[in-house]
Formats: sequence, C-alpha cells, structure tokens
Amino acid sequence: MSEGSGFDQPAARGIGASDTRERLWGRIGGLIGASVGIGSFLVAWLVDGASWSELSGAPYPPFLANRRPIGFDDYLLALVLLGLAFLAHALVRLRLGRYPRSDGYGAALIGGLLCALGGVVLFLRVFAVTH
Repeated sequence: MSEGSGFDQPAARGIGASDTRERLWGRIGGLIGASVGIGSFLVAWLVDGASWSELSGAPYPPFLANRRPIGFDDYLLALVLLGLAFLAHALVRLRLGRYPRSDGYGAALIGGLLCALGGVVLFLRVFAVTH
C-alpha cells in the first residue's frame, strides 16, 4: 500500500464516545472509591485492631509496622488484583466495545487508580516494617 492511499485517517473526537457511558463510569468510580476508603478503614479497625488514634497522626499508622502478615496486606493485594481486572476489562472494551473511548477510558482509569493505590500503600507497609 502506498502512503497516500487515504485509508489511514484519524477518527473524529465524538466517534466511540457516549455522554451517558461517561456518567455511568463516573458513578461506578465514585462508588468504588468510597467503598475502597470505607473498606480500608474497616479492615484496619476490625480485622487488625487498630484504634482510632492510631489511624491518624504519624506518617504511617503504627499497625503497619507489624512484622507478621496482617489482614490489611490481603486487602491491598485484593485492590491490586481488582485494578488488574478493570485494566483487562478496559482492553476488551477498547477492542470490542460499542463505545470504546468511554468504556475503555473509564475502566482503565479505575483500574490504574486501584493498582496505584494498592501498590503505594503496600510499599508504605514494606517501608514501615523495615524502618
């Protein structure tokens, strides 16, 4: 094929996007974000026995410095795995979805944020244990 064949053209901005799907992914992201925040508090408080005063204040809560495995580790690993599931879903939606820009972007954003959050807090846990 020659370079000037005319088949390779960029898609218009509105192609593959839907305002309704954007709002849906915004709601899904809000629900997941609130659930993750409340869930992390409940796991730290109920499973690992951290007190309210431990959860605020220092650069990291003292319960993170326990050298034994804690329930919060499993919770953070689950966050990373859930993020990876959203990223895999984004790849499928980008390739096969009816609205690939809206669905792919929403799922990739949620997946990336969950993976980053879980990974950063797991790294903080390793830092707290080693120092």
